[in-house]
Amino acid sequence: MPRAILFDMDGVLADTEGFYNRRRAAYLSQVLPGYDGPWDFSGSNDRAIWETIVPDDALLRERLHAGYDDYRAAHPEDYRVLGNPAAPDVLARIKAAGLLVGIASSSETAAIERMMAETGIAHLVDAYASGHEVAHHKPSPDVYLVCMERLGVVPSECVVVEDSPTGIAAGVAADAWVVALSEYVAPGTDQSAAHIRIDSLADLPMVLRSWIGD
Repeated sequence: MPRAILFDMDGVLADTEGFYNRRRAAYLSQVLPGYDGPWDFSGSNDRAIWETIVPDDALLRERLHAGYDDYRAAHPEDYRVLGNPAAPDVLARIKAAGLLVGIASSSETAAIERMMAETGIAHLVDAYASGHEVAHHKPSPDVYLVCMERLGVVPSECVVVEDSPTGIAAGVAADAWVVALSEYVAPGTDQSAAHIRIDSLADLPMVLRSWIGD
């Protein structure tokens, strides 16, 4: 029986992956007009993204990355708009069943904390971990293992809810039971490595009904 449900943030608790891709594309069109893709970095991490965009020029990569940090600050996420509307109810039902709630995200700690505050779920989250705190990003399981440690649980007691192939691989590598959420992913996204797939976060209580109830 699980003791904890661990959520990815981007693409699960908030519909942010598309927003990130559009914001990054708008910036690149200004500063690197010759760049012709890829544009979709859903599930990736900051370092890998910029090494893909500028693979051979570390100085240019550093300069563009610094400029993008300023651009992001001027064009912030609005989690009140981007937050998954089902999240507060789903997390509340999980907590009411006596289970723990965790967030394990590749995003920065400050972004996780702002998302929780703006979507009103902070009081429902028992622990969270950022990919910026660990040595290896997803698909390595590090961020999930850190979050599990903070929750005081072991992998066999955990369910992970993810969206991207990279995140799903991280959950599987952590030896958790993985639920793939297709709500915000692009058509054709490979989620086959997950143990089960759901179309909406609101469907999660039904999948877990033997523990949470209807």
